[in-house]
Amino acid sequence: MQTAIIPQTRIPIPPFVPAARRPALSGRTVRIPRLPQNLRSRMRTSQKIKVSDWAEKYRIVTDGAHEGPWRHDYAPHTVKIMDTFGLPHVREVWFCGVEQSGKTNTMLNCLGWCVDCDPGNIFYLMPTEETAAKITGGKLKPLLAKTLQLSRYLSGRNDDATLSRIKLNHGVSIFPAHANSAAAMATWAAKHCFGDEVDKYPLMTGQEADPITLIKKRNRTYKGRYKRFFASTPAGRFIHRKTMECPQVWEMHVRCPHCGELIRMDADHLVSPDSAAASPGYACNSCGALWDDLAREQAIRSGRWVCIKGAGIVRPSKVGFHHRAWECLDISLAEIAAAWLAAKSGGVAEKTAWANGYEAVDYEAVQQDRQEDQILGLIDPSMPREAVPRDICCLILLADTQQTGFFYQVWACGWGRDLDIWMIDHGYVLDFGHLADIAARSWYDPDNLEHRAAAAFIDSGGGTNPHNPKHSRTAEVYEFCRRNPLFKPLKGRREQTQPWNATRIDYYPSRSKTKIPIPGGITLYTLNVTLYKGELARKLMVGPAGPGSLRLHAGADEDYARQMCAEYQDDRGWWICPRNKANHHWDIGVYGMAAADIMGIRNRRKPAKSDASPEKRKTPPQKRGFINGWR
Repeated sequence: MQTAIIPQTRIPIPPFVPAARRPALSGRTVRIPRLPQNLRSRMRTSQKIKVSDWAEKYRIVTDGAHEGPWRHDYAPHTVKIMDTFGLPHVREVWFCGVEQSGKTNTMLNCLGWCVDCDPGNIFYLMPTEETAAKITGGKLKPLLAKTLQLSRYLSGRNDDATLSRIKLNHGVSIFPAHANSAAAMATWAAKHCFGDEVDKYPLMTGQEADPITLIKKRNRTYKGRYKRFFASTPAGRFIHRKTMECPQVWEMHVRCPHCGELIRMDADHLVSPDSAAASPGYACNSCGALWDDLAREQAIRSGRWVCIKGAGIVRPSKVGFHHRAWECLDISLAEIAAAWLAAKSGGVAEKTAWANGYEAVDYEAVQQDRQEDQILGLIDPSMPREAVPRDICCLILLADTQQTGFFYQVWACGWGRDLDIWMIDHGYVLDFGHLADIAARSWYDPDNLEHRAAAAFIDSGGGTNPHNPKHSRTAEVYEFCRRNPLFKPLKGRREQTQPWNATRIDYYPSRSKTKIPIPGGITLYTLNVTLYKGELARKLMVGPAGPGSLRLHAGADEDYARQMCAEYQDDRGWWICPRNKANHHWDIGVYGMAAADIMGIRNRRKPAKSDASPEKRKTPPQKRGFINGWR
């Protein structure tokens, strides 16, 4: 290999050389070979710089309304997103935003930073082959060619910059792929993956998996070093749900220019103009001061991101950002007000446009199969809380596991196929010990006969712990059930051949590869929740005096009724719970219907003669609301 020679370059004598040796070295010259450009690029040490600083220093925007050097002033909300992506402990960023909120440009800034400061192969995933070709020719190639800091990595050879691969001279390759083809995401490993407009991806790529799962597999060989960035406007598929599932989630709030308070803008504070020629305004949520578009722009520029989930997590590996039209500089108040009025008076199309394009959430039809008044009509005023009806078959304790604590109900089940049910107690407790206390306590009927829970069933999953975001409480539930055999763990499935199945579980769930055995093992009951939810909904339609009804104690309240009305059945037959609606007691009701089948209660027949002996008759302790001989 021939190299150019730099003639007689003088090297200064280092300061650590002793004075006695300096005369002998004075005037020495050396010849230094000039290394090839591609070798110098590979030997170069990447500079340590934040993504936002890199973008403002080097990035050239090649299209749109703000062509030229990148300026944070045009999209101030993107700074935190970029810098979060560049944090060493962050592996994945999800950006859920409305149209024209800087999603693609934010991703391109991060991609350029990866090329220059964190080299490694890159996959850029688009919805279709056509959009992948457009992003290559219209975004990626101009980004590399016109951004001076990146242009030096281009080799200049035509076959190094095709529609399927851009090969750079420092060893990095960029692969534009599309979500309709598993082959487009195969073969090559990648250190960085970018998914643009992910809610336009198909739900499945061929017969393999969803495209997001497939693209993540490209990072397998880069354990602890990969980075992923997914962005889109919501359309009912991936982006909003995945963003909100991140252990840490941020939402943009604006700062009132009058009172200085950070607020979350909403439609309730829109102010309609007095005349058709005037523009709508906005009344501050805190002080009521009226904003025009200029004041709103000032409020946006002085706003900041607020952590709405996982604030206590110091080093999150996955972070979500939710950005709405309210905080977008390029969308006027007049446009927002017009869209809101159209959504209020329009049909599904207008409501969907408002949800997806302005609030940046998935649209969910407001539907309710049951009414709260109907549930409250099942209350028996003459049945005190904690009182057991006469001649019951058994008591069942049911619990729904939460991140912290448990919702519970106690059911008294009648005899025979009709399965009459009385819900005699419900509530919320903080820990497993409280559940054990409820299971061990005595309950009394009007004849002072003592009853105890014949079985207890508990949800095996529960919410994830914010301090351990990738692991549920399943291991805790298994251990509790092992130590308290009265309790049986349940797990719901949307689709299952049998109404319920019993599965032997021999190991605790664990994030590590090491399997921890469960001493003696436990039995997990899996339920077809679609079947049992339908059965519970039909039982709730029966009046309190009808056979096979579900009757409620006198302490049941409106919150219980709301939860029992939370879910509805869509056109596909799936049961849907709208976002932010509590459905804990509805879930418990589903567990109860399944528990009755597991215990075979429908097949039990009432004895011809009562087996109650005098020993079983006890004087109950004074309980809150208990009335002797309540029926």
